[in-house]
Amino acid sequence: MGARIRSKTSTAASGVGGAREFLERLARILVYCGHSPRELPGEFQRICRGLKEPKRRWDPAELHYLADLPHVITHWHADPQYLDSRGAPVALPLDGEGPSLLALIERALPEVDAAAAVQSLLRLKAVYCVKERYLPSERYLRLSEESGFVHGLTALLGILRTVERNVAGPKGATILQRCAFNPSFPVRALPVFHQNVKAKASDFLWGTDGDMRRVEEANPGGARTRLGVGVFVFEEPIRVRRRGITRKPSGRPRSRGRRRS
Repeated sequence: MGARIRSKTSTAASGVGGAREFLERLARILVYCGHSPRELPGEFQRICRGLKEPKRRWDPAELHYLADLPHVITHWHADPQYLDSRGAPVALPLDGEGPSLLALIERALPEVDAAAAVQSLLRLKAVYCVKERYLPSERYLRLSEESGFVHGLTALLGILRTVERNVAGPKGATILQRCAFNPSFPVRALPVFHQNVKAKASDFLWGTDGDMRRVEEANPGGARTRLGVGVFVFEEPIRVRRRGITRKPSGRPRSRGRRRS
């Protein structure tokens, strides 16, 4: 995305959220779990030798920028001054007195260049313009393949931070990390399962996002941090059971009885 991202702070220039933090946290977790730090560099080099060079250079500013943009859409769907009498988002002018798209962005993301954020939202098709008025396309931000990978890195970094904190951090400092596993889930039931869990996750995350926003607005002063809650599903490679293979009996072999004629 390059020049598309502009921040009012020096976060991007400092390299926060760059590759080094990913590698450091992952390496510490692997070593803590028993992997040799002498063997890991060779494994990483072998993996990288099989990859092609990227088409563009990594911009660390993208990491949090893309994760934070949906906050604008959340405010638009929840802030009373940006809703009509039916509770739907109102069409906003770009600028001017009263509610506007630039004012909304400055309210939701005060550290971001609002004009650059408008262009990003248009490019991502998160908003559309009709007769110089802007409206959100959906309640959620749909990302392209490229921006989706960057957005996913934010979640991955959050997972690594939480795992390292809970495993190797000080006692009493753990935070939420829960997973549900099923070791033998039928593959044919996956489509329905994914559909159901996606609906549940959407409701849960929309409500949780609203809770965070209300706490944010009720506490305007003091130190700030980026807080995230994630829900994800993962599948392991499909195991195919071979037919006609029987397990060996366990324990003592059964004695053979007399054969009846």
